[in-house]
Amino acid sequence: MPSTELRPAAPDADVSPVRARLSRILEGAEFPALSKQIIDTLATLDDDANSLQRLANVVLREYSLTLSVVKTANSVHYRRGARPIQSATHAMMMLGARTVRQLAGSLLLFENYARKSPELKELMLLSLLTANHARATATRLQLQDPEEAHLCGMFRNLGEVLIAGHFPDDYQRIRTLMRDDNRTESAATKQVLGFPYVDLGAEVSRHWGLPDAVVQGMRARPAASASLAAAVTAFSHDLTQALYRIDASPTEIAAAVDTVMEQHGARVKLSREQVGGVVTDALEETRELFVNPNIATDRMRFRQLAGAARSALGDSVTAHDHEAESAANPHHEMSLRARLRAELEDIVDPASNAAIGAVLLQAIEAIVRGGPFDRVLACFFTADRMQLAARTGLGDGVEALIAKFEFPVSVRGGPVVAITQQRQATYLPADRSFTQAELRWAQQMQIPQFGVFPLIVLGKVVGCLYCDRTQEASVPDRATVRFTKSIADLVVDAIGRRRSG
Repeated sequence: MPSTELRPAAPDADVSPVRARLSRILEGAEFPALSKQIIDTLATLDDDANSLQRLANVVLREYSLTLSVVKTANSVHYRRGARPIQSATHAMMMLGARTVRQLAGSLLLFENYARKSPELKELMLLSLLTANHARATATRLQLQDPEEAHLCGMFRNLGEVLIAGHFPDDYQRIRTLMRDDNRTESAATKQVLGFPYVDLGAEVSRHWGLPDAVVQGMRARPAASASLAAAVTAFSHDLTQALYRIDASPTEIAAAVDTVMEQHGARVKLSREQVGGVVTDALEETRELFVNPNIATDRMRFRQLAGAARSALGDSVTAHDHEAESAANPHHEMSLRARLRAELEDIVDPASNAAIGAVLLQAIEAIVRGGPFDRVLACFFTADRMQLAARTGLGDGVEALIAKFEFPVSVRGGPVVAITQQRQATYLPADRSFTQAELRWAQQMQIPQFGVFPLIVLGKVVGCLYCDRTQEASVPDRATVRFTKSIADLVVDAIGRRRSG
């Protein structure tokens, strides 16, 4: 099995040890792609339709990120209605692009490193707990930006994560010095690396263009924090370290938590009961993203975490197991399709004040996730009805696909125009075999199957919803096609009601 250790770069006396390590990381096969994802996600975006559409594509590519965005919108801090939100695009419009960017940045880091090895999975679990402690603490202290606190918490240990992920042999040397020689982390990292973890974390943070608050949080200590937000990051990190050391006894854990509360009490003013609430919220959030109910080791680790927290903070920690919540939640009884459709129905009525763009994006998401399909586009005729063009869409590589979807309304327009003008929802080859022209077009587009669902508003064809699966896979069954058509019918209803009103 090939080593995960990156080959050292040629030594350069003029390059600092931190910059030398960063150069070696940047040479790795996977890191540039992660960098691009994080930089693109955290880049300045407004709350306009195009920004939200691009951000929705980032969110929907990762299941855990979709779950996190939806769960955040359903939290006490953000929730507006009685019915839980199921649609990620609806959740994003409620939360705003800035909040979603911060969530996305945190979860992209988590997903990238948690899957690499059991040791990194544990390290990212602790980072996720710190992030969730920070959000819950910021909420209780009524700070303005709980999601920035979450971002700062997730990246607090970035330097350690990078060393563990890209230099595992050096990381093991550091752990061995700390365990066997009783060295402090500072002494061990200085001996092995020549610098503390935080210096590398800060360097990569600048490379990614992360907010200054992230670096301030990395460097914050109980007696030295640049701001209350940085103090929250330091407290949250220390609380995680105190609670969840695997080799600590209940007595040691309780004493360590007392020490953290005492050291941070001057800035982070929380009672013991409030800290129990912070820990409960963090455990619940972490369970949703970290624990796969089908993996016994995940369930066991969560029980260990909850047990350690209760041993230190008693009955103020009320986190419960996944099975109990699932049984008590009636919304689990509805299928994902039914939940997404019901939520879309709520904004079809113009009285909901939802813009038609919001309706379209939520409808497209319902088809992507409910199908599931790889790509879905909303296409409309131009005002002069000379072209049929894609306006928006979701799915892998959808931006490039939108650029190709501009067809003349003529015999040269191809199958999407022809099927739209026929006014009959069609999925090929489920409903019928391809014609020669349709097969040539599908081969040119490198897709084995596709569907066109015309949008007929007040008797007039205005466009269509297009969907496809890009890989060789079974064609959708009749129930899937009916579900997709039902979503298209809701879009028609939404447009018609806004025009007639």
